[in-house]
Amino acid sequence: MLLEIYVQEGCFSCQRALELAERAREAFPEMQVDIVDFASEAGIYRSKVAATPTYIVDGEIISLGNPSPAELEATLAIRATRATR
Repeated sequence: MLLEIYVQEGCFSCQRALELAERAREAFPEMQVDIVDFASEAGIYRSKVAATPTYIVDGEIISLGNPSPAELEATLAIRATRATR
């Protein structure tokens, strides 16, 4: 499972996104969590991103803007369960 969080310089909410990324890494150590600079060419789903932060799991946008920690964890738990089936 891959969580990509798109951020950019000057983004007011992106610092919180970095904190949520760290929480996701701790809660789901088997999941790959990538922070992608929207200005770079690195992100494979860059064309889907209209604003930052944007959260994408395995190619599907799960949040535009920061979700609450509980909401992010619940969404990732559901996705992790699906991935192991």
